[in-house]
Amino acid sequence: MRRSDVTLIVVVGALAVFVASQMVTRRPLPRHVLAPQPTPVADVAPAGAAQSANQASAANAVSDSTRNAGLTVSGDIAVGTTRSASVAPERDLTQIRAHIAETPGTYMTDMIADLDGRLVRWPDRRQEGLRIWVQSSSAIPNWDLQYAQLARDAFDDWGRDSELPIRFDFVLDSASSDIRVVWANRFDASFGQRVGMTRRTSDQFGWLVNAEIEVAIHDSAGRTIPPPGLAGIVRHEAGHALGMGHSRDQRTKMFPTEMRSDITSADRSTLRLLYQLPPGLAR
Repeated sequence: MRRSDVTLIVVVGALAVFVASQMVTRRPLPRHVLAPQPTPVADVAPAGAAQSANQASAANAVSDSTRNAGLTVSGDIAVGTTRSASVAPERDLTQIRAHIAETPGTYMTDMIADLDGRLVRWPDRRQEGLRIWVQSSSAIPNWDLQYAQLARDAFDDWGRDSELPIRFDFVLDSASSDIRVVWANRFDASFGQRVGMTRRTSDQFGWLVNAEIEVAIHDSAGRTIPPPGLAGIVRHEAGHALGMGHSRDQRTKMFPTEMRSDITSADRSTLRLLYQLPPGLAR
């Protein structure tokens, strides 16, 4: 074999070894590197899901402070304001003060102090009744159908006074209601012993435009409150939904701490006086 032939064979052999080594080095990458899986995206609730889940949400403990966003909270009352096209009431502060002073058997001065001097109430609703919606079912453990009925009875109890310029209509659609009553499991421990809260909104004149009552069926320790025990709580919160503030007399229904279940004559006289006065500042 000539020297040139040997050289050619060596060169060809070296080239073959080089090509083979490159084929091994450049084998295909694993599939998960070439086509990685997309990053998971959190599920998004479809439109309207919040509304359909409204009753289920009431089973949760009330602990989120954002529930009262935009509201001024005082005790078990959360107050919000809005603007409306309603007519301003006729007001004469001297006459308002005189009417309060001349009406015996009320705790209106206590209530005015509790509400920072500003009265709120519903406009005349004798023709078009005040629409009240009561949540009539719940997945909350130990929830009892009697709770819904006692809520309706609480409003009927306040409405027994024929002199009030309002009447109550119980409706089946929460969207068309003026006052809503919903149930919660229990309030967060940060709220102490509270089992009821009323959120109400009034316009620039003091006319109430909507209210929501939230009542827990368990106390802060998780104990179930039986219907008879909850009836007084609902009556108290119903008074707030109608515009009532607190009394300093522990013998009355609107005393801040639950001391009695029934509505007293002083409670009725104070509510009657409230609806004889125009809303707004009263001191």
